[in-house]
Amino acid sequence: AKVLIMPTIVFDSHLRVFMRVAEALTDRGHDPVLLLHEGRDVETSLPGFRMQGYWGIFSTESADAWVQEKIKRVFQGKMTSLEVFSFLEKYLENCDLVLGNSTLLQKLQWEHFDLLLVDPNEMCGFILAHILQVKYAVISTGFWFPAEIGATSPIAYVPEFNSLMTDRMGFFGRTWNLLVYIITRVATKLVILPKFERLMEKHRVAPKTSMLDLVHGTSLFFLCNDVVLDFPRPTLPHVIFTGGILAEPAKPLPVGLRLWVEAAEAGVVVVSFGIGIRALPSDLVEKMAGAFARLPQRVVWRYFGQKPRNLGENTLMMGWLPQNDLLGHPNVKAFVSHCGMNGIFEAIYHGVPVVGFPFYGDQFDIMTRVQAKGMGILMDWSRVKEEELYQAVITVISDPSYRKAAQHISALHLDRPMHALNRTVYWLEYILRHDGAPYLRPAVYDLSFYEYFCLDILALLLL
Repeated sequence: AKVLIMPTIVFDSHLRVFMRVAEALTDRGHDPVLLLHEGRDVETSLPGFRMQGYWGIFSTESADAWVQEKIKRVFQGKMTSLEVFSFLEKYLENCDLVLGNSTLLQKLQWEHFDLLLVDPNEMCGFILAHILQVKYAVISTGFWFPAEIGATSPIAYVPEFNSLMTDRMGFFGRTWNLLVYIITRVATKLVILPKFERLMEKHRVAPKTSMLDLVHGTSLFFLCNDVVLDFPRPTLPHVIFTGGILAEPAKPLPVGLRLWVEAAEAGVVVVSFGIGIRALPSDLVEKMAGAFARLPQRVVWRYFGQKPRNLGENTLMMGWLPQNDLLGHPNVKAFVSHCGMNGIFEAIYHGVPVVGFPFYGDQFDIMTRVQAKGMGILMDWSRVKEEELYQAVITVISDPSYRKAAQHISALHLDRPMHALNRTVYWLEYILRHDGAPYLRPAVYDLSFYEYFCLDILALLLL
C-alpha cells in the first residue's frame, strides 16, 4: 500500500514515532511517504522510505529555535496555555500554505495513496485526507484521548486532560474536573475547530464538511498510551492503544559508556529532558547539579547548555545519550525526566522508577499517573529546592516500593501478544484489507446532543 504520513511541523520526538512506523511499514513491503516541510532536519541515514517536501511556515526559520523560545517563555512564568495557542497559530499558518499549494496537492493526487496517517496535533492532516479522498487513521504521539473521539467520558472517574486529577476524586476534585472538561469542550468547539473550518472555506475545500465530521471519519485512532499507565476508562472498538512504540530491548552501550556505568558501585541515575528542551533555567540547573553531586550513585546527564559550576565529579554530562539502552542496563537505579511519553514508556518497559519534572503540555498528566501508580515522584520545577530533589532521588532508589511498582507495571506492559509497533502495523494493514473497517464506526457520531443524553425522552416524561 501507499501510505502518506503527515507528522506535526514541530517536536522531533513526535516525528521519531512516525519514522519508526514508516520503517516497519517499509519492512512489510509498503510504500510510506513522509510529508515534511523544506528545511526540516531529519536523520540522513533514512531506511529507504520516501519523503515529499513542501514549502511550509518553518522553511525559512528554524522550528527548533522557535520552540526553544516558547519553552524559555514557559520558564519565565508565562501561561503555558497561552503558549499552546501560539502553537495552534503556527499549525494554522502552515496548513494555509499546504492547502494553497496547488502543485503539492496535484502531486499528492497523482500518487493515489491508499491511506493517510494523521498526527492530531497537526489537524491539517484531516483536511488533506478529505481533499485527496483517501482513508485515514490517527496516530497520537502524546497523551491524547479527547471526548471528541466519541467514547463515554464520565467526569466522576475519568480525569480530563490538564485537570491533573486521578481516577479517585472527592467533591472538589470532581468539580474541578467538570470545569476543565467544560472549558476544553467549549474551546475545542468554538475556538480550535472553527479556525480550521475557516481555512477550508478560504481554500474552497469540497465537498463541504465540518472538522468534527472529519475527526469522526477516522478509521482507527492509535493512541500512544496504555492502561498500565493510564486509569481504566470506557473506550471504543476503533481505539487502539499503542504506548511504547519506541521502547525496545536494550542494545549494548558504547564501550566507554558501558565501562563507566558498570564501574558505578552504587548504581547510575539517568537524567534526560528529551530532545525538545535544549536549556533549563540556570538556577534550576545549579540545584540539580548540587543535588546530583551529593548522590552516592553516578549520574549521566543529557544536557545541551553550559556546564554548571557545582557539577559533581560523579556526574557525566553528554550532548547525546542512548536513553533506551541506558534505562535497560541493570545498573541503572532511577530516571530523572521531563515526563515525555516516549521516555516514560522506555522507563516502564525497563522497570525503572522516575523522578519527574513536567514543564508543559501533556507532561503534567503523564507524571500525575506515574506518581499515582507508585513508580515515581512528581516535582515542581519552579519551586523545587536542592534538598527536595536530593531526597526524591534517594527515596525512589532506597524505598523498594518504587522499584517494585515499576517492575510490576513493566511486567504488565510486556505481557502482550505483540509489541506496540507490531500492533500498530497489524491494525494499519487490517483497515487496508477491509476498506477502512467502517463496521467499527460507532453510531454515536450520528446522534445529536439531545438524542445522546435522551433529553427528548426526559422532556416528554417531565411534560
